[in-house]
Amino acid sequence: MSFLFHKKTKKIVNAVWGVVAVLIIIGMVVFFAPGIIPGVY
Repeated sequence: MSFLFHKKTKKIVNAVWGVVAVLIIIGMVVFFAPGIIPGVY
């Protein structure tokens, strides 16, 4: 598991987590507040 502690791998993991977090936030906004984005529902 030592490859997890390389700097390049850390940057990739942080980028992946950032994308996942953004997708979850967008999904929650669309799910809980459908009125914000017209035309979805």
